[in-house]
Amino acid sequence: MKKFDIRSLTYGGLMTALVFVATAIIPRIPVPFTQGYIHTGDSMIFVTAILFGWKHGAIAGGLGSALADLYGYPQWAIPTLIIKGIMGALVGFVSHDLRKSNKSITAIINTVIIGIWLAFGVTIRNFFNEKLGNLANSELANKLITDMGLKGTKELSNLVSLVNNSLLASIILIPVMAILVYILLRKGNKEAFSLSSIMGMTVAGLWMVIGYYIAGSFLLGNIVVPLFSIPANLLQFVGGAIIAFIVVIALRKTKYFKNFNN
Repeated sequence: MKKFDIRSLTYGGLMTALVFVATAIIPRIPVPFTQGYIHTGDSMIFVTAILFGWKHGAIAGGLGSALADLYGYPQWAIPTLIIKGIMGALVGFVSHDLRKSNKSITAIINTVIIGIWLAFGVTIRNFFNEKLGNLANSELANKLITDMGLKGTKELSNLVSLVNNSLLASIILIPVMAILVYILLRKGNKEAFSLSSIMGMTVAGLWMVIGYYIAGSFLLGNIVVPLFSIPANLLQFVGGAIIAFIVVIALRKTKYFKNFNN
């Protein structure tokens, strides 16, 4: 086996372990109602995929995250294996492999990603409002209060308002923040971080929200309750992206990583 293959395999195993540790060992925050949790594991998936490409991203993301779910949340292990595996592949393809493509093609794909994000955000918010826009004394409201262990209609209404506002903020702020971060911080870091890296994490975050909503609908037997997990997944994605941004820039400035890339 070539020296590069051994080193690549070693890094793959190391990053899988880091995804596991960041997901299962670093304290995680349970998300009420959905049987899920918020964690920092996404940051290591992003780092792996951006630095080493879609294959490493898919393996480390899927395997590391699924193993972590076996510690306390085994019902999510199989969905997570699929969702996080695809997530890592998406980040790696857009930020690492696509980055080497023609600049015009890259620009078009980045624009499409932003368009998809906006379209998804508007669609999911409209769906949320359609399902939960009028809960007063409804059968659905009573069922949600019972299933989610809420104290009453007021608490449910407050929760609905929080999710609705979070969705609206995410629709607008995430694409804007992605572009601003790129413009403000890329100067002096042209080789350390790219717009494709930010777009790769964005499309991966979008996929994660969709994937866990679908999985949650099956696991919970309800298409409404998983909607309440969307803000938590968005928060996890944004936090993971920020951590990954810092780590990737730091690593790409090191002499050792430059030698590895060469």
